[in-house]
Amino acid sequence: MSDEHEYPKPIDPPALIQELAQSVGGTIQECAILPDGSGFATMSMPLPKNHWSYDRDADGFCAPPPMPFRIGSDEHAVIAIFPNAGYPERHRRVSRQELAAIIREAGKYAYRASTMCGKEPDLDPDALLQNLVVGLLGYWTADGLSSDAWANPPDVPASKAE
Repeated sequence: MSDEHEYPKPIDPPALIQELAQSVGGTIQECAILPDGSGFATMSMPLPKNHWSYDRDADGFCAPPPMPFRIGSDEHAVIAIFPNAGYPERHRRVSRQELAAIIREAGKYAYRASTMCGKEPDLDPDALLQNLVVGLLGYWTADGLSSDAWANPPDVPASKAE
């Protein structure tokens, strides 16, 4: 097979793309043409200087964690999920250790989802947080599930995942 028929076909970035990258301090990672004649470019750029990840307290240190759901090591939490009207349809009692494990798993999902399973080295911290919310609370749907059954955890009852 000759190179002329392989896609995506790498090209030098057009001047407009180069100007865009330069104006935001970015670096063009890839630029190519697709079989239908359209093209794409991927660019890495630094976070803005005022990004939340750089926040410091008055002494120049990172602020302490907010801990809105603080739970001691010898305590348990009861998580109850209520529909908009009525009694809880799901509830679960968890220890701090169990809750920590659940959060770690959600964090791992968030990292994988934000880095294309570790393939994208240029981590976007805002995408990480969005994916952490999905990993902890589910998708932004009425029942927290995806309409695609493959995108839901395996322990979802069949009636919920369909």
